[in-house]
Amino acid sequence: MTNPLNTLAFDTARWEQFLGETARRHHVPGIVAGVLRIDEATGREQRFVASTGLANNRTGVETTRDTLCQIGSVTKIITATMIMQLREEGKLELETLASELLPDTPLSTKDDGSKITIRHLLSHTSGINGDVFTDTGRGDDCIEKYVALLKDAEPLFSPGNGWSYCNSGWVVLGRIIELLDGRTWDASVQARISQRLDLHQFLTLPEQIMSHRYQHGHTRDTGSKDWVPAPTTALPRSVGPAGIINSSVDDLLDFGRSFLRGGLGVAGTNVLSPESVELMAQVQADLGDADALSPQWGLGWILDEWEGHRLFWHGGTTVGNKAWFQVLPDDGVVIVVFCNGGIANRAGGEIVEAFAREFVGASTGAGVSPSGPASETVVKDEWLGTYGDFITSVEVFKAEDGQVKAKLTQGIDPSSVTSTLFDILPTAKPNRFVSRPDSLSTWSQLTFTTVDGHPCLYADIRCLRKRDEAEAAA
Repeated sequence: MTNPLNTLAFDTARWEQFLGETARRHHVPGIVAGVLRIDEATGREQRFVASTGLANNRTGVETTRDTLCQIGSVTKIITATMIMQLREEGKLELETLASELLPDTPLSTKDDGSKITIRHLLSHTSGINGDVFTDTGRGDDCIEKYVALLKDAEPLFSPGNGWSYCNSGWVVLGRIIELLDGRTWDASVQARISQRLDLHQFLTLPEQIMSHRYQHGHTRDTGSKDWVPAPTTALPRSVGPAGIINSSVDDLLDFGRSFLRGGLGVAGTNVLSPESVELMAQVQADLGDADALSPQWGLGWILDEWEGHRLFWHGGTTVGNKAWFQVLPDDGVVIVVFCNGGIANRAGGEIVEAFAREFVGASTGAGVSPSGPASETVVKDEWLGTYGDFITSVEVFKAEDGQVKAKLTQGIDPSSVTSTLFDILPTAKPNRFVSRPDSLSTWSQLTFTTVDGHPCLYADIRCLRKRDEAEAAA
């Protein structure tokens, strides 16, 4: 039910002051955020968009309402929407095998990769090694080349027998869209989403983005308090369907609006049917030990609730950028927040909490935190060892003083590999722990468990398989 609002709810000046205070407290260079609300009784739409700070610390360009921001993995909802459109057109079903649509493209080193369905890909249950970020160039064939390389990636589990956040699976979905549409994924975004919803700042390619004000990401070295413009502007085009769209807050609010209107766009054009909108928000996976973000996942959407208020949402992370995109269908509310550096998780969390209280009348809830110091951490010997996926390795071991440590090694290519040592702190739940590199970072959740009969470590929402001694030494 729509929450009664005070007279200042849509006062942009009030929210810009709040964003400015939040940005200063958490060292965020620039923030753009907005809320769209549809009144349940009258159908009247209201929105505000507020901004503060700088789009780029180096250039001094200010962040404004129309600044383009990297939405990161919120892109997956756009890719999912296009897949659901293809389903409505009778070109595929949720149980269609990816191997039927990609007959000459193995998706795994194992034969059971041929059993991966569209539903598996949309719900992160395919078992494909998720964090493959290979740059296959800027050509229109980059997604085709990327998907062809997945045959060399060891799967994390057999299809449908586990859950792990999977960027790679979304690139596979993007390739399926290309084949069924007979054009690039980027072109399908424009034809299937932007044109139907009359979006003008929903862009994927640098040559499109460079004529607009653009929010650059900012990063820092561990231990430093200075955030500087990130050395990498964006993710490679080859992983586009998983996370490269740039959007203004207004355009993303308009996209979210269609999910409040049963798939109907501003100009009266349907982007989806009401049945598809509901289907996307139905539970496909109970996450169990992978519940760092939420307890359940739908077709693309993360599913949760705020004190009984139904929520489907997605976040986005690129180099030095964070995004939040939340739809509360029963309250008629869409929330969008973009931060381009600083302690973005804390800043974004506070902003979303303030919006939730104002426009929904609910709290978002507390995040994970330690229940005691590192000296109280107890990890059974059977869980010690090395865990990893395509680009990440986590070694869990006991130091000479008996304290449990984790060494994180990560990198897309050998020239960019970094290693960081973490303390592991306990939580109230057995086999679940938290860690972070320093006090300016947010807590990451570590959970030891078994997936598809194999010991694994969940690092937040990523499943890392335990390696045997030979694999760990390699």
